[in-house]
Amino acid sequence: AYFAHTPGLTVVTPSNPNDGYWMIQQAIAAPDPVIFLEPKRRYHEKGVVHLDAPTHGLHEAAVVRPGTDLTLICWGPMVRTCLDAAAAAEKEGRDLEVVDVRSLQPLDFATIARSVEHTSRAIVVHEAQRNYGPGAELAARLQEELFYVMESPVLRVTGYDTPYPPSKLESDWLPNLDRVLAAVDQSMAY
Repeated sequence: AYFAHTPGLTVVTPSNPNDGYWMIQQAIAAPDPVIFLEPKRRYHEKGVVHLDAPTHGLHEAAVVRPGTDLTLICWGPMVRTCLDAAAAAEKEGRDLEVVDVRSLQPLDFATIARSVEHTSRAIVVHEAQRNYGPGAELAARLQEELFYVMESPVLRVTGYDTPYPPSKLESDWLPNLDRVLAAVDQSMAY
């Protein structure tokens, strides 16, 4: 959140090897300064890298899984968590859309808004603390601009409002599959 509050900075974070490959090149070529947040949990992830051309621009969000019932909005390592949650929810008959924000500043709000208009429900999932973070900003903008489209309030699944824990407790502190699915149940109950 600190870097995203700094005027003139671009803040991006990849969620997979293909995005990492292309976004770092786009960041280097960008005319303005770019903060490239590298999720350490993605360092050892293997995946296909399309060498012909990037699939998205540096400032573009991506719908990484289409769905109709609810939109999960996430970035960085939480994209994998949300894709896993969408797969688990599918077994219960729920069709979740997953949007990878990719660029926190500038924010591709148009892509996010189109997704939420389509599903009428949104959950923001991120690793930072709940209060005063990018998830709070996204939730506020969605409520301001799409209030009459929404069937439930925007929910957030985040880290806790405590200092970041030691590595042994990290998995309990970060959003996980169970917490995301509980939020999905809560949103769908409206």
